[in-house]
Amino acid sequence: MFTVTHFRSEFVRQSQATILRKVTMTQFMLVIVTTAVGVGLLSAPYWLAPLFIALGYVAGYEHHGEIVLRRLLAYALVWLRSLSGRPRLVNVQAEWEAARVPVARRSGPFL
Repeated sequence: MFTVTHFRSEFVRQSQATILRKVTMTQFMLVIVTTAVGVGLLSAPYWLAPLFIALGYVAGYEHHGEIVLRRLLAYALVWLRSLSGRPRLVNVQAEWEAARVPVARRSGPFL
């Protein structure tokens, strides 16, 4: 029917190991967690379990090399920071490089 593979010996990135065809270990764990939280902790009716399963599957999907859940959490954190009035997190290294480049062009090659 389907084979069982030992994750540690077979895969370098265990989170991307496939349990069933097209289902990674991350997706499988998110399906279990979202269903347990939704039905168990939030006391949602059992007929909503397929919705939580689909939500966990989509949250664990990898889009352009990034897990969708991480992108959603990043959007939520930015939204919460703006809602609370806290400043945005800034990439200091990128701003430093952007500020240094025009100065280096004006000063000449030997300075």
